[in-house]
Amino acid sequence: MAESQTPHLVLARKWRPERFSELVGQEHVTRTLGEALKRGRIAHAFLFTGIRGVGKTTAARILARCLNCEKGPTAEPCGECAACVEIRAGSSLDVNEIDGATYRKIEDARAIIENLSYRPARDRFKIYIIDEAHQLTDSAFNALLKTLEEPPPHVKFILATTEPQKMPETILSRLQRYDFRRIPYLKILERLQDLAGREGVEVEESAIRLLAREAGGSMRDAERMLETAIATSAGKVTEAEVAASLGVASRTTVLKLADAILQKNAATALAHVRELASRGANLESLGRDLLETIRNLAVAKLPAGDSDSPLDDIPDHEVTELKRLAAGASARDIMRLFRLMADSQEQILKSPYPDLLLEMAVVRMASLAPVIDADELLRAIGSTPASGTPPASSGGGSGGRDAAKPEPAPSPQSSGARRLRVEGEVKADAPLRSESRDDDPRELPELRDFIRGRRAALAGFMEQGAGLILDGDILTVTARNDIYIRYLSDNKAVIAELASEHLGRAIRVELSANGAANSAAGRSTIPLASNGLTRELPSAAAAGASNPVVAEQAPKKPAPSRPIESIREFAPASPATEAARRAATPEERQAVLADPSVRRVFDTLDARLVELRMPNSAEASAKESK
Repeated sequence: MAESQTPHLVLARKWRPERFSELVGQEHVTRTLGEALKRGRIAHAFLFTGIRGVGKTTAARILARCLNCEKGPTAEPCGECAACVEIRAGSSLDVNEIDGATYRKIEDARAIIENLSYRPARDRFKIYIIDEAHQLTDSAFNALLKTLEEPPPHVKFILATTEPQKMPETILSRLQRYDFRRIPYLKILERLQDLAGREGVEVEESAIRLLAREAGGSMRDAERMLETAIATSAGKVTEAEVAASLGVASRTTVLKLADAILQKNAATALAHVRELASRGANLESLGRDLLETIRNLAVAKLPAGDSDSPLDDIPDHEVTELKRLAAGASARDIMRLFRLMADSQEQILKSPYPDLLLEMAVVRMASLAPVIDADELLRAIGSTPASGTPPASSGGGSGGRDAAKPEPAPSPQSSGARRLRVEGEVKADAPLRSESRDDDPRELPELRDFIRGRRAALAGFMEQGAGLILDGDILTVTARNDIYIRYLSDNKAVIAELASEHLGRAIRVELSANGAANSAAGRSTIPLASNGLTRELPSAAAAGASNPVVAEQAPKKPAPSRPIESIREFAPASPATEAARRAATPEERQAVLADPSVRRVFDTLDARLVELRMPNSAEASAKESK
């Protein structure tokens, strides 16, 4: 006959702790139980609670050995007497381990109660360890109520459960409860390194860290995954092998994904996700790892302190990489990315197609445009309440709830028709489109790009509301709208500093408000209703005789120094504007509506104009009909 081979024991059973001092990560429990054993204050019933694999059943067996050791009750069992040896092997007659999921009925509870009257066969106590105690039925719990409250002096109960909330309050009140915590990451890391040394297996540091991270605070899960990694590796256990066996992404891959998102490279970020999905990676785990990495990026931007940091558990080379990535992004943008990924992860966990949700979440994060805080925007426009401009919206779209894009607020000077500026003249018959300032070398596009890379909020305001002219060492910043004057004035020194750094010489900044005044002086208005609201029309010089309502272009006039009360204060007192304010005849109204330039102006407004109403037009129409 062939020799019988010794059965293999997995690491969790082979190296199970035999003393309280060997139980990792539960010092608050072992210390309390040890003191109780030393002082002889031993309860008759215990409840051990906590997540799976944190040592509840192991602690129950150690406590049973402490109670029945020949030298006990003691906090340090000898491990050599018959009681210690049999309890460790699971063959003791006086220590009964019961699976609550299997023996859960009232008949099983009654069998326990009937055996309580018998004395222990040899040891000091008869001990019942009920694992997964929450699985017992209500009738079984009711049968044990009196026994758990007043058991015989030679009986001890130890109940272990992962869900104490499912147990009746009447049972919980009769037990001395001990809550087992998740085992810290570093404790699991040290334990795995110790087990690898005992087994004589060479394991990469990064592989050990990946196993400890994926364990999620459960020592049994960590030992199980290490057992799998050792069994599947040909020699040295590497991070790539561990990641492939567990179906997770390595830390290097997650950092590359985060880098692509911060660099606004949506195509590369999407390629990383699809590659991991094709290799069978767990996408829920990938979403959690990406969320944790974004959290670490936010922590990396904080100043170093004396308190514990989440980065203390991360290797130095990974911390260096996190700080490098965080240096190129603002804390505000990282917070937006975290909020977006957290919302997406919640949907991924519930969705039947997590791959699509994760791919679109990554693309969306990589496509987010820089934004400014709503408070900063309100401070910038808060100094001009007389202009009647409502504050810009502080959220919307993919920008989050606490940010707003730096779009110019509608004002009397800028809410009308957009015109092309050609050699200082405003042409109303030019095609209606947005001004392209980046193509104009006078607008210094390279300087704008430099400022955008350093101060995104400032660049957003300058792109919308400031013209730039460089003459030698003097940079003239012209406000296109009076809303931006206060903000640009407050940031005058910052603009000078950035311009000096970009151009390599000292630059002096001068602020000019002529842009707002000139743009207002070249416009005429017509009243739309009896409430005094007015609508801008193209200049008469461009419209010519095709528009009988608008006459010649009025001469320019400087902007008034007092607060603007209405658009009419900007219109020059000329026959053209007086004609625009009088009651229009039906023929004039039709002529205005038929003008293509005017039609394009109305189409650009936020609210579509359904019908043009002029003062007293209804009365004029009534008189004609008569």
